[in-house]
Amino acid sequence: MIDTGQVIIGIVVLLVVVGALVYIFYSRTNAVEKTGYGALIMLSIVSLMIPVFWIMETNGQTQAKIQQHNIAVQQGAALYAKYCFSCHGLSGQGGSGPKLNGNEAVNKLSDNDLMRIISAGIPDANDPTKLLMPSWGEQYGGPLSQPQIQYLFELVRSADPAYLKTNGFASGTDVNGFNKVPDEVKASNPTQYKTAVAQATSAAGTGQFGAPVDMTNKTEVTINIINPPANATCTPACFEVANIKVKVGTKITWLNQSSTPHTVTAIEGTDPGKLNPDPNLFDSGATSLIMTDGKFSYTVTEEAYNADPKGHQIIYFCRIHPGMLAMITIVP
Repeated sequence: MIDTGQVIIGIVVLLVVVGALVYIFYSRTNAVEKTGYGALIMLSIVSLMIPVFWIMETNGQTQAKIQQHNIAVQQGAALYAKYCFSCHGLSGQGGSGPKLNGNEAVNKLSDNDLMRIISAGIPDANDPTKLLMPSWGEQYGGPLSQPQIQYLFELVRSADPAYLKTNGFASGTDVNGFNKVPDEVKASNPTQYKTAVAQATSAAGTGQFGAPVDMTNKTEVTINIINPPANATCTPACFEVANIKVKVGTKITWLNQSSTPHTVTAIEGTDPGKLNPDPNLFDSGATSLIMTDGKFSYTVTEEAYNADPKGHQIIYFCRIHPGMLAMITIVP
């Protein structure tokens, strides 16, 4: 980026040179010579002004580029607040979807790859007909135009110091567009904002699902599936208890007390960013949905306890509402 100080210094130097030439012109020449020197002085002035004009023009273009980037980041924050924060976190810190704010793996993507992923999504390697991340570009059936995809791209890149430096943009928390998202969500949907803040606060100390509710003294447990707060959706969760601790052999029953159908589906592994169903653990089924007042039961097995040798945890979700996740922590 061209410093304004450089332009000022250039103008000062130009004025000094022109002043010196004018002084020589009037003090050292006769009338005849002045005509020739006058032309020479004009030529010198024009020659000296060219780089000054170039510096000013370049600086103007740079400032316009920065302004355009800032506007795009603000627009991207508004779109993220509308479409993305429930999966990727209120400030891009990650949730059921991957972290986007300062994620090194995301930062290392080429611009073309990042644009392609935002536009077309990420297909499941095991089943290309499914998407691990939805497509947002209208050419792929999503709701966003190409300029809007560019806005989201600029938002993600605003958290990448290397990209900002390469393009001559300032860096720091003030220019990170993810820091603008909470205000956007708060303004457009206060209820969802409170839900997201509560989840983020819980996640900060005890993980995404909060501390487990100890139910190891029970042989049968009921988890209610409830309606979300007014004007909100079942994200981050509509499972009344997001994390329970139970013993092997405990019978868990999910009771749908909400007004919409759901599923209860265990995932492979413990990465909530990879929602690959694991029917070998439990799955209420993609077609046999748990309707209102319906139930689904599962008895915790040794296989479930051993599925995660380190933490003995099972993450499950709703196929209809992928941002609706919860956890079971298992003890022997």
